[in-house]
Amino acid sequence: MNYVLPIAAMLCTAFFTLSALVFCAGMGANAKPEEIRALKRWMAGLGLLGSFGIAISVALLRRELFGPAAWVAIAPSGIILIIFIIALNRK
Repeated sequence: MNYVLPIAAMLCTAFFTLSALVFCAGMGANAKPEEIRALKRWMAGLGLLGSFGIAISVALLRRELFGPAAWVAIAPSGIILIIFIIALNRK
């Protein structure tokens, strides 16, 4: 039962990471080559952020540290959400 919250946080992070990657890929449809390079870097950074968050959370779960595992798993979602809000508010 203790595994439910960290696993839900990992699923949330996986969803947010995938959404961020699709969002970045969609922005590259009519972009210039310089913008496409920047988007590739953003996609790599966001993908690594989500992957590392999930991987570290799994490592913490193996040590039965459920609270820190949940926080580490949900942190990338918060960061990606802040990036989305900033990106959508830019003109």
